[in-house]
Amino acid sequence: MTEASTVNKRTTSSPTKPRGPARRKGTAGRANGNAIATLSVITVLVAWEFVPRLLKIDTFIFPPLSAVLNKFTDGATLTLLYQHAQVTIYEALVGLAIGIFLGVSVGFVLAEWSVTRKAVYPFIVAFQSMPKVALAPLFIIWFGFGYTPKILVVVMLVFFPMLVNTMNGILSTDPARLDLFKSLCASRWQVWRRLLLPSALPSMFAGLEVAVVNSFIGAITGEFVGADAGLGVLLQQFKNAYDTPAVFAILVILALVGVLLNQSVRLCRRRFVFWQ
Repeated sequence: MTEASTVNKRTTSSPTKPRGPARRKGTAGRANGNAIATLSVITVLVAWEFVPRLLKIDTFIFPPLSAVLNKFTDGATLTLLYQHAQVTIYEALVGLAIGIFLGVSVGFVLAEWSVTRKAVYPFIVAFQSMPKVALAPLFIIWFGFGYTPKILVVVMLVFFPMLVNTMNGILSTDPARLDLFKSLCASRWQVWRRLLLPSALPSMFAGLEVAVVNSFIGAITGEFVGADAGLGVLLQQFKNAYDTPAVFAILVILALVGVLLNQSVRLCRRRFVFWQ
């Protein structure tokens, strides 16, 4: 083998990586994005602390950040937050897992058989259109005040975005690629595993980002209707006691957990949908 052929082989076999100005530009862009995000968070926190004081807004109406943070230093309040947060997080995560499984499974079925899709999908949309606050009391009547009613509310809020995004991701597969697989006599399993599922993954992760947020909305909604534990119950207790800083402390917990789960989904998306 000649030296020229060896060079050509290395050139064609090794992937091209961005180097020089292009790579530095990408790194600088990420650094600027992180700096802007950090600056925006600091700006909001500083405004939260000083704007209510400058406008002389009563703590009962809108507490400053320091009053909210003081709730996390109070032992009794912190114990209550921890105990009730465990209940809400459990309900949200269990309902999220069940809703993802059902949404993805039904989405694959409806995408595979058009007759089933035309027959079933309108009923799913009609059921999804019903207010969850109106359905939650029925779940309380049927299943009592335990975990089940709240988990069912979470499942309903998670199921639909996962179903729609899974189904649309599969149905939007490039027809030319599908014809190529058919021309190569690929089995149905090979088509699903190597074409349809990878094509649907970006859409499925987009639905998952919505589902993660909806899971905690569903858990809190179910606890508002009827429960004996959870952040929704604690939120009502603090509201009835006119403890506005404690109410904001619960909202901070929900926001932080939501952001954490959202970032976890985004990390998984970069890992499994690396081609985007």
